[in-house]
Amino acid sequence: MHFIGIDLHKRIFTACVLNDDEKVVDELLDIETDEKGLDFLMSRYPAEDCRIVFENLTRAHFAFHYLYDHGYAVDVAHTGHGSLREIACTNLKNDRVDAYKLALVCKDLWSGRRFIRRTHIAECDVMRMKAVIRMCNEFSCIRDEMKLRIMEYMNLHNIPEHPKYRDVAGQRYRRYLLDMKDPALTGMINMMSAAIDEIEAANTEIARFAEMSEDAGLLMTIKGVSALTAVTIVTAIDGIYRFETPERLVSYFGLAVRVSESAGKQKKGHITKEGDPLVRKYLANVVRNHAAFCPKADLSLFYKRKSGEMPHWKAVTAAMRKLVCQIWHMLTYREQYRPNVMKS
Repeated sequence: MHFIGIDLHKRIFTACVLNDDEKVVDELLDIETDEKGLDFLMSRYPAEDCRIVFENLTRAHFAFHYLYDHGYAVDVAHTGHGSLREIACTNLKNDRVDAYKLALVCKDLWSGRRFIRRTHIAECDVMRMKAVIRMCNEFSCIRDEMKLRIMEYMNLHNIPEHPKYRDVAGQRYRRYLLDMKDPALTGMINMMSAAIDEIEAANTEIARFAEMSEDAGLLMTIKGVSALTAVTIVTAIDGIYRFETPERLVSYFGLAVRVSESAGKQKKGHITKEGDPLVRKYLANVVRNHAAFCPKADLSLFYKRKSGEMPHWKAVTAAMRKLVCQIWHMLTYREQYRPNVMKS
């Protein structure tokens, strides 16, 4: 069996190959990171005779799918794991040394002597949708920032508000401000208008994905969950089968509480905040919206009870954990949301 560590870069990669005795039997230096370069690697080491590990950097997504589709056993190491930090913090660091250390990690991993945190590599369509979601969030931030700047500029220069409309981001309000021919105001309006157009285009793609996704349809049965929120959660999960228990999904979203224990005493800290922060942002919005739409639902009553026992942000976090557990059951057992509305 051969164990291969690959130091992957945007244009080239370096590979180190170890045998069962952890001796270097081959080194591939400065190979092009494309199909031709990976074909060269595969021509020397067949899939049934090797294991491969590389970090989640640069073209890891392309390399993983290309090797995996050809039947190779590939692990993509999470760059924040302790073993990878050991590789980064060293007196001698170059591509050959990094590839050698990754090959040792590969050998230890497959022999059971070491654990590394693996990165899940999603399908290309899911990765593209994640990019659309993030761009939609970025454009939303630009729109909101420009809206505040426009209102501040209007107050500073005594520009009268629209006599009828109140939303500066509205189309009629924007036309009203453009008619004033103010150069600075026109620039801010144009920037906000461009962001709004991109948000609408992204929302169209997100809605199309939500219509095709059964999981997104299930999540949208929760009051307060929009297509954007549903698709964000679904693409972050990328297959509920990856999580055996609700607690693992809670931990994956960074909502698990840090616990430290010493001398028989246990202390609970803040949540880990691992995973996608955008998911936590939208989950917090769902908790507040659900409490407004379904005030007698179990989740809303739980949130209200916790709000009376602890600070607001802790109550929201506790309700988010409960919501994630409900999402796990919905996607695992293919059930629509049941709010369990209590009779008055």
